[in-house]
Amino acid sequence: MRIAGQQRRLRVPDPPEAPAKSGCIRIRSAVTPVARFIIEAIVSAVLIAWGTKSANAQTPGSGTEPWGPIPTKNASLVNGAPSLLPYLNNGSVFGMPGTDIGDFWHRTQLTGDWGGGRTYLARHGFFFDLYSISAYQDVTTGGLKTGGSFIQNSQLSINVDTGRAGLWPAGLFHVTLESRSGSSTQNTFTVGSAVPQYYGLSLPGPFLTDDVLPTEYFLIQSLSPKFSLVLGKINILNTFDQTLFGDSYKYYFANFNFNKTPQAPNLANPTALGAVALWTPTHWVTLIGDVLDPNSQANNFAAHAFDKVDIYAASVFSYKVGGLPGQAWAEGTWTNKPKIDFGSPFGSLSAGEIPQAVGVLLGSTSPKGLPINFKPNSWATIGNFSQYFWVREDSAMTAQKWRSGQPLRGVGVFGRAGYAPQETNPITRDASIALLARGLFGRRQDDSFGAGFYYNRISRPLKNDLAQLTGGQRAVKDEKGTEVFYDFAITPAIRLIPSYQHIWNPLTAEVVKNHRGADVFNVRLSTTW
Repeated sequence: MRIAGQQRRLRVPDPPEAPAKSGCIRIRSAVTPVARFIIEAIVSAVLIAWGTKSANAQTPGSGTEPWGPIPTKNASLVNGAPSLLPYLNNGSVFGMPGTDIGDFWHRTQLTGDWGGGRTYLARHGFFFDLYSISAYQDVTTGGLKTGGSFIQNSQLSINVDTGRAGLWPAGLFHVTLESRSGSSTQNTFTVGSAVPQYYGLSLPGPFLTDDVLPTEYFLIQSLSPKFSLVLGKINILNTFDQTLFGDSYKYYFANFNFNKTPQAPNLANPTALGAVALWTPTHWVTLIGDVLDPNSQANNFAAHAFDKVDIYAASVFSYKVGGLPGQAWAEGTWTNKPKIDFGSPFGSLSAGEIPQAVGVLLGSTSPKGLPINFKPNSWATIGNFSQYFWVREDSAMTAQKWRSGQPLRGVGVFGRAGYAPQETNPITRDASIALLARGLFGRRQDDSFGAGFYYNRISRPLKNDLAQLTGGQRAVKDEKGTEVFYDFAITPAIRLIPSYQHIWNPLTAEVVKNHRGADVFNVRLSTTW
């Protein structure tokens, strides 16, 4: 990398509101009919349920537990794997074990049972769940910019179990629409850390705001009791690298590092077309393999689809230690989509191109017009674990809740670690550890609180590049951070979640502002409708 002229002053352009990407198509006009169709389908289904519900349809008051397996002519995935829907939605699901349709203070969904229609729909294979997360964050010191901002995330997830619906055996359609609105990207990505300080900023995509976008639509089909296929568009951030507890920003930690591996944003888009195979040779291990399109996003369908590929493989181990549940993932991913070569990122640069080049290395500026050198592929290895070391429920209740995907009342620890080659990845090593406690107090059974710490080692070649481009004015250090939160359940459906974070050496803030830390206060109002 050669630099013409002399660097006098460092100035990195602000992140664009919505950077143009070749092959990406705005689908605002296409989403509106889709959203209208889904809303009409929901209303029609509810009206049908009210109109056709018979006296012998099971209801919560009929003496039979309505949230367990339902007798069906065709095999039902929801009957056989009740934890599947909470896993796909990354949240509680009406009609699954744990659902409460009681009064306002006890129901698990704010809108309840819709006069019995929602229970009827669930028993016939149709599950409708809406989540909203309203967040206010305030960067009080450091970072790129101090001050407050507002972020509104919404998620509508629809699941259709083909067995319960009487269509065909052992299939499931899953569709999710997501949106993010509120303050602009310049006023929300204000910490300047390597990955977002708030996980909601990554959905439906970092720069995809003020739109309703389909982030997932896929079919799961079980071909045998041990083998299944998934085909369609998949939300990578939601589906892979899940821990047993603690990794849903709807209820727990706000920082991205405690929800997913920080390697993910560099190696894949949040949403991708793909095919996934799952094999469960025994009850305690699941093997996963998939091929994903690295060009698809939530706001396009198949732009240059599969001209390159992302390949992902994982082994998921479920076990018990002293009778207490635990889980571990061993994961690996490889892509042949070219990545910037941090060992020699640019050709000859003029003095006027240096701020843009710095922005490209930090991921905040378009690379258009710069002489960039690429590596032809990249990869990463990732692992996570989660282990309860105390639970309040007895062994029978623990086993029932664990099988159905319900959170346990108890205390546990989870963590992640990863490695990626430093020539193609901004973060070359990462590690995080967190403690989570839920339902410790008899009168506050739905409350939880947690504390965590993460460490991200920044690529040495990237550090050298930034030092050279800034004329030695900026020395990048490894990033670290901590977060504490308390999830106060006003009701099981309405949660108020304040949290505090301190981040040491946020990558972009170090370079742009020479700030070595940031303090962030966040409060979320999370509602399950």
